[in-house]
Amino acid sequence: MATIIISDLHNRVDWVESALSSPLLKPYDNVIFLGDYFDDFNDSPEDVTNSAKWLKQSLSRPNRIHLCGTHDIWYRFQENQYIQASGNTKEKSDAINHIITEKDWELLKLFHYEQGFLFTHAGVHSYLINKYALANKLIMQGEIINQIIKPATEKALIDVSNNKPNEWLDAGFDRGGMLVVGGITWLDWNDEFEPVPELNQIVGHTQLKYPGEKSTQNSKNYCLDTKNKHIGILENGIFKYLEIERLMQKDQNKDGTYGRF
Repeated sequence: MATIIISDLHNRVDWVESALSSPLLKPYDNVIFLGDYFDDFNDSPEDVTNSAKWLKQSLSRPNRIHLCGTHDIWYRFQENQYIQASGNTKEKSDAINHIITEKDWELLKLFHYEQGFLFTHAGVHSYLINKYALANKLIMQGEIINQIIKPATEKALIDVSNNKPNEWLDAGFDRGGMLVVGGITWLDWNDEFEPVPELNQIVGHTQLKYPGEKSTQNSKNYCLDTKNKHIGILENGIFKYLEIERLMQKDQNKDGTYGRF
């Protein structure tokens, strides 16, 4: 099984379909987008309109999983001041929601799990996992996803839809928030992210020059936000990445074949 992973587009959507149809890619089964489709420095309602049109079309395509990022969730729940990020504006919200319907928003997920990896926009910290487990008297026996991640994110979504705060979707000290660590849309890779025992994660959110890795013997973790310089490939539980520039080149190799990742 092969899954393509694309991080933090921030309105840079025009390259996506060409890259995904590149002959340089092996056949793949799924595409996972790690969120943050909207907002960039000095962007406009016209910019997010273009992104929203692409997102609506992408949401309708099979075998695509779209996660919700820091810069997306407020556009769905505009009345909730607790989840508003820098760059979110009412003008852009009006433009986005003229295109993206509530049924479309419902297709965005807070997490996805496959091939032994948890996918979220920014990652989950053991502080939140342990706090939830303690509050709910759970004994973790390899069931972090079903016992903790799933119910915790379901509760978080209910809270934000009712204009309440929820620490699973709020910022930590390192991102200007009031919490010990950031939630799954805010956790900072450089200063907050730590490997969680028995849990592998792939995230975006924190911009790096090259994809980052933080791994231990029983926890493999990767950050893919490089301002769309790279895409990730998860094949049979093994993560690697490929430079986007290679996907956009059209020249064949000397032997008439195309390169492979």
